[in-house]
Order: sequence, then structure tokens, then C-alpha cells
Amino acid sequence: MNKPSIIVSEQDLHRLETMLEHQSKLTPTMEHLEDELARAEVVAPQDVPTNVVSMNAKVLITIAPSTEATEITLVYPHDFRGDKGQVNVLAPVGAAILGLSEGQEIEWPQPDGHVMKVKIIKVLYQPEREGDYL
Repeated sequence: MNKPSIIVSEQDLHRLETMLEHQSKLTPTMEHLEDELARAEVVAPQDVPTNVVSMNAKVLITIAPSTEATEITLVYPHDFRGDKGQVNVLAPVGAAILGLSEGQEIEWPQPDGHVMKVKIIKVLYQPEREGDYL
């Protein structure tokens, strides 16, 4: 499976690892997320490139075979309210896009055994780019 390079901030990495450590059972998606975090290039929050998907970023993506872009916001489970466009980082599409840059795509296993292909079209908002490191 094609694995593009990914970049994650130290802050996001710490929060996600802590969250995963406190799960009683890891789902396949959580295990894939752990693998992704293990291979990520980790940088200080202020060093995250402006075109990279970080936590709480608002992003335009496509999921093949559709070519229609969808706007989503990547959130932590405790911030997930089911609002339109919100995607939990523990959902397959959420875990798949973390750390990707504009133009990159990734093939990601789904719970049903199929593989989805997700492409990052544009990072519309990124907290680090706006100087928001909370």
C-alpha cells in the first residue's frame, strides 16, 4: 500500500498517543493510526508546514471514485459533536488524512475490508498557520 510521508506536530502526537493509551480496546483504525504516528515526521507546532492537515484543520478532500470535493474538519473524539463536516480522528477517513499535505493521497483500509483512496485538495484552515497552538 502506498504510504505518503506525513508530518505531525509534537502537540498532536502527544495528545493522540495519550488518547490511544487510554482506550480499553484498539479498533483496526486506531491500530492504523498508531502505525501512522510511529512513522510520522514530528515537528514543533510552529514548524508544521501550512499545507499539512493537523488536528482541528478544515480541509477539502476527495474520496475516490468521487471527484467531488468535501469540506471536513478533523477533530478529537471529545470535540466530536456530529456537526456537518466534522470527522473524528478515530474514524477511518480522519485517521487517514492526519499529517498529509495538499496534493497527497493515501489508500486506507476500511472496516468492511475495502480500501478507500483519499486525496487532500486544500487545507482551508490550520490552527498552527493561524498561530493557534491550543
